Amino acid sequence: MSGIRRSEVWAGLVRLPAGLRFLLATSFFMPLASFMVLPFLGILLHERLGMAMGTVGLLLGVMSFLQFSGALGGGLVAERIGLKKSMVTGLTVRTSGFALFAASLSVPQLAVPAVLLTALGDALYSPANKAYLVGEVAEEHRPVLLSVNNSALSTGMALGTLISGLLIARLPLLVFAVVTVMFAAATLLHAVILPSGLTATRTGGGRSSAWMKAFGAPPALVTLMTAYIFWYFQNYLGVFVAAGHSPAVYSLAIVLNSALVIVCQPPAARWIGRLRYSTAVLIAFPALTVGMLAFALPGVGFILAGTVLISVGEGVIFLKNELEALRAVPGRPALAVGSQRLALGIGSFTSGVAGGQLYAFAQSDGGAGNFWLYAALQGLLATALLLTVTRARPARHRDNVPVVQAPSSEWSGS
Repeated sequence: MSGIRRSEVWAGLVRLPAGLRFLLATSFFMPLASFMVLPFLGILLHERLGMAMGTVGLLLGVMSFLQFSGALGGGLVAERIGLKKSMVTGLTVRTSGFALFAASLSVPQLAVPAVLLTALGDALYSPANKAYLVGEVAEEHRPVLLSVNNSALSTGMALGTLISGLLIARLPLLVFAVVTVMFAAATLLHAVILPSGLTATRTGGGRSSAWMKAFGAPPALVTLMTAYIFWYFQNYLGVFVAAGHSPAVYSLAIVLNSALVIVCQPPAARWIGRLRYSTAVLIAFPALTVGMLAFALPGVGFILAGTVLISVGEGVIFLKNELEALRAVPGRPALAVGSQRLALGIGSFTSGVAGGQLYAFAQSDGGAGNFWLYAALQGLLATALLLTVTRARPARHRDNVPVVQAPSSEWSGS
């Protein structure tokens, strides 16, 4: 296995251009803010606002669908109006959504537009953000940079969940207000710090019909199925754990999940980049499946063991999917990111809707633990399907992929 030492990762970060370092920093602070709210939405909507679990599942599914599927349109918008304008517009919309979440504590009906605005804002922001990141580095360095970005996201998610887990049940208005202020500040900083020359030319040209090629490539199907299986963990572990344990147990599971991605993925990034796609599937999906089987067993230990296995699968397959998507439409990273998030949106929406109904069925048919057995069975079926798809995929050699010339500040370790 050929990876990269943590010292090389840190040295590379220090030498990156200022714009990249700023966006990597916001990759920590923005999920720190948003995950003070998002992981607890299911609990808040169900317990505080009185929504039935089926309705909660539908709303969470719609949120995920808009947030991710709308990013294909967000990628095309970024290519048309420019990366900076797309990021600032998306953050403005998302800030409005979090402000409405605060207001929904007094007017519950505002929770629905809050969900929609939060999701749409992210759909505009994310493709432009990641397109700028990968557009600044050579193809060979993308695994490390994307992994560092993922680690920053995971760190913010973990700390945001931990902080909010201690406060949101007692002081929800304070949490929502702080999150709104944090996003407003992020919007202002993007407008002031990022150079104004982040235009559509940075994302490459090509025909707009290339989105069909991007979404029709194998990475889209693999990503769709990844999201469908993984979002059972993302959406329903909190509700499951809250029924029998304190909120601190769920916070601990999320912190563990994030810590494993943060610590393990960057050193393994180059190895993941060089894996055969079918090998990545064979590692990731069985790990996701066995992790969900562990959740069905009683005790905090099995919750944590399942989280470890889920983290292994997540760390391998999400990074591999991103890299394969970028290779599918070379020269158009915003479009590649948008197609990936469209697949994530369809998968997460289906998972949210199906999961809500499946969870309610499991509760009425022997206990909520059965929900994870049903999820694991689907994980087995997904493994078989995706192994067939990725093994049948023609090999793509690096020589066929146009390489963006990297500045001298990139990582060059072995």
